[in-house]
Amino acid sequence: MTTVLIKNGRITTSSDQFKGDLWIEDDKIVLVGSKIIEKADVIIDATDKWVFPGGIDAHVHMDVPCSDGSLSAGYDTETIAAARGGTTTMLDYVLQEKGQLLQKTITDWKSKAARSSAIDYGFHVIVTEPNETTIRDIEKLAKDGITSFKLFMANDIALRDKDLLRFMEELKRQGCNACIHAENKDMIDYLQEKTILNGNVEPYYHPKSRPAITEAEAIQRALALAELTGCPTLIAHISTEQGRKLVGAAKAKGLEVYGESCPHYLLLTNENYQKDSYESAKFVLSPPLRSEENRQGLWQGVLGTDIDIISSDHNGFSYSTHKQLGRQDYRKIPNGAPGIEHRYMLMYHFCQERGIELSRFVELVATNPAKIFGLYPQKGTLAPGSDADIVIVDPKVEQVISANNQCQKSDYTPYEGFNLMGKVESVLLRGQLIVEKGKFIGQAGMGKFLKRAAKKA
Repeated sequence: MTTVLIKNGRITTSSDQFKGDLWIEDDKIVLVGSKIIEKADVIIDATDKWVFPGGIDAHVHMDVPCSDGSLSAGYDTETIAAARGGTTTMLDYVLQEKGQLLQKTITDWKSKAARSSAIDYGFHVIVTEPNETTIRDIEKLAKDGITSFKLFMANDIALRDKDLLRFMEELKRQGCNACIHAENKDMIDYLQEKTILNGNVEPYYHPKSRPAITEAEAIQRALALAELTGCPTLIAHISTEQGRKLVGAAKAKGLEVYGESCPHYLLLTNENYQKDSYESAKFVLSPPLRSEENRQGLWQGVLGTDIDIISSDHNGFSYSTHKQLGRQDYRKIPNGAPGIEHRYMLMYHFCQERGIELSRFVELVATNPAKIFGLYPQKGTLAPGSDADIVIVDPKVEQVISANNQCQKSDYTPYEGFNLMGKVESVLLRGQLIVEKGKFIGQAGMGKFLKRAAKKA
């Protein structure tokens, strides 16, 4: 048995803050207290440092295929970057390939992650084949610990309302969650065709073709489907004030709905599309970045209860290769941006800057994702019996985000030049030190698949 003692830390969970110690045996937290006097194999002095639960990034995309046949960055690099930034668990959105059974999709991705992931992982499945075979597979996957499914209302894999309804009814029956990408496909298709016909092919026109109303309308429709079916529903990557207010209103009605946003919507605006050069392609993601008014409105959701979780929506694209695919047509720019490495500390810094309690920060980046997606209390907290996933942050160390010093494989970061006060010093995954003095010392393939339980009816 391996024992670890973390002593004198400023322990912070979603409900408590106090100076104390953590006693760990093998992969579990055994005791949380003060002045624990035990002889441990490893002793970590966390005096004047914050001790948080490991981050859970509930929205990432690994190995995303691009139109030229290449893939975005995958588990081998991005999970190391996640660990270095304070994230110890991720939920990856995996795409059901056309004509492929859901079970085959999961089998393939489990194998890939088992070889390379440096942190623990689970999966959401992106449904692309809205047929009876896929619906029947939901029950099988739920028994295997896959309990969340993504349904698109936009892009080439959008589902009709009738299919959304069928799937959400089945997800409710199986005790699973629906994660919905809410944008109005027909509105967007029309606006995109109009811009292209007028010769407007630059990245500047990406947000023009996906205005805020296209998100708000789809969120309202998704919430109506959630009300009709009773399906637990997460509205993914909310980018607008109106969208988060709609989620808040649905919560007030008693619906089991959740709001997710991302650091880029909280910290960046659509001014990034005003760049003279093609460089604005770096910020092409969907939904797009919004106005300053929307950005401030989203922070109100973080201060309140409309926003439940903050995820990175990480896509490890490269600007020099992947993003160049849309030089002649902005619709062909791979949508997404890297962020798995910086999500945790961005939210740590800016929550404090806005006077938000660190317990709320923990709730947004760790505890609520664990609760919503069936991982709590194994993950997302610091309590006896929980996995010893722990992040120690030195609040006195300043850092500047740059592509030059990141572990993410991407050749850029949308947060270039952001100055943060506080830095991850140490990270433990199930009691094993994987980041020490800011450097990754773990191993590829040490992450474990997380089998999640379906909700009881």
